[in-house]
Amino acid sequence: MEHLILAAAEQGLGTCWIGGQFDETIVKEALGIPQEVRVVALTPLGYPDHVTKPRPRKSIEEITSKNYWE
Repeated sequence: MEHLILAAAEQGLGTCWIGGQFDETIVKEALGIPQEVRVVALTPLGYPDHVTKPRPRKSIEEITSKNYWE
């Protein structure tokens, strides 16, 4: 799922990982999925109405330490 979402973003598509927040029985019925198959995650896929700018990232020095606990 992670790879699919990253590949979609590279193509300008929007997605959202949905896990455990749905009724698996309804999903199986709607999509014609056999009962013996588990549905563990879903993702909508489409073009977003607007694109948000990436959030600022912390520097590597702020999130790592070397040779000691910080």
